[in-house]
Amino acid sequence: MKTFVLIAALTFAAATFAQKKIDFLQRGRDFTNLFYDGKTSDIWTNLSPQMKKLFGGEDGILGFQLQIKGESGAETAVIEEHVSLQGGVVVYERMVTYQKSVTPMLVQWTFDPDGSVLGFSIKSTVPAQSNFVDYQDKAALRLPFQGNWLVVSGGRSFPENHHANSLDQRFALDLAGIKRGRIFSGDGTRMEQYFCFGRPILAPADGTVVQVHDGVPDNPINAPFATTPPGNYVVIDLGNSEFIFLAHFKLGSFMVKAGDQVRAGAKLGKCGNSGNSPVPHLHVHMQNSPQLFSGEGLPMQFHNYLAQKKFVSAGELENGQTVRYKNPK
Repeated sequence: MKTFVLIAALTFAAATFAQKKIDFLQRGRDFTNLFYDGKTSDIWTNLSPQMKKLFGGEDGILGFQLQIKGESGAETAVIEEHVSLQGGVVVYERMVTYQKSVTPMLVQWTFDPDGSVLGFSIKSTVPAQSNFVDYQDKAALRLPFQGNWLVVSGGRSFPENHHANSLDQRFALDLAGIKRGRIFSGDGTRMEQYFCFGRPILAPADGTVVQVHDGVPDNPINAPFATTPPGNYVVIDLGNSEFIFLAHFKLGSFMVKAGDQVRAGAKLGKCGNSGNSPVPHLHVHMQNSPQLFSGEGLPMQFHNYLAQKKFVSAGELENGQTVRYKNPK
């Protein structure tokens, strides 16, 4: 199902959010009803410039509304709804059922502190059916970076992991460097302010580089992207039909090429903001095929790391954790 999503990184004081929480809850309800009623003009005037570019015009909003109406029918019940502060923006989430939909769907609006719409999506909440939920990795994986990183998207359920409803990226992760509880310094409007931008990305295990895709420019912060979703990425064959994908590298930063043998911890390139990436971060997933968007996703058990300052000898990363590699020697 088509979605329109834009992640932003603005500063918004928690105290201010607490005062306006009820207002944003109502704002989320109002915008959802405007969408259902096809009142595109009211929505259009409140969209951020980036969202207007994504929709391309009021007809884009109307087309999305007609698609949802045709595929799912009218909303029949609200299972739950809430608002939260995520990275300085306000996110309204509404779990609902529709006439034609067997499973619940998630309606999500993202607002800046002034109430402008930075993101909007309606998507399935059901994780993809996987044959590998109990799979144990053959390769011994390590975290592909040094220092503290935040698991922005991770885990096995939806919506804590927005990849979960995709078969090939069923267990994928998004991570960003973090310092003192923030992923950027200053106002977060420039790539260089993000702590992970330009940081080395390391090989998660021994393997053979089977593909390196470069040449995609890094996006300005929160700018619309018109390139393939992974941007600049690398694929490593770990053996035993395990292929790991690392994406959104900085343009021209790769230190490896197809055919190279790499050891765990070797530098692959630098974290960037290419592809489907509104702010600098690293995407990682493993699957049983070397072809992008094919095959089935595999769980990733990383070894020897700290999660929330507690040592983990082997485990899967979870949404919201701050993680750090710890050399066992």
